[in-house]
Amino acid sequence: MAVYDSRAQRALETLGLTLTDDSGRYGRYMGLIDDLLIRRKPSEREWTARDVDIALFWIGGA
Repeated sequence: MAVYDSRAQRALETLGLTLTDDSGRYGRYMGLIDDLLIRRKPSEREWTARDVDIALFWIGGA
């Protein structure tokens, strides 16, 4: 299960991805994570949705 927060929001914006605050945000967030997983490189094949979520947290900074 992913944890959506302001750091993840900043990371998505840094990556040029939009996530509005409309109803259903968490579902759309998970959809964006799924999209990122589809685009992963062969060396990243073992990454899970949680790995992407954690990466977004760190990209988003403090």
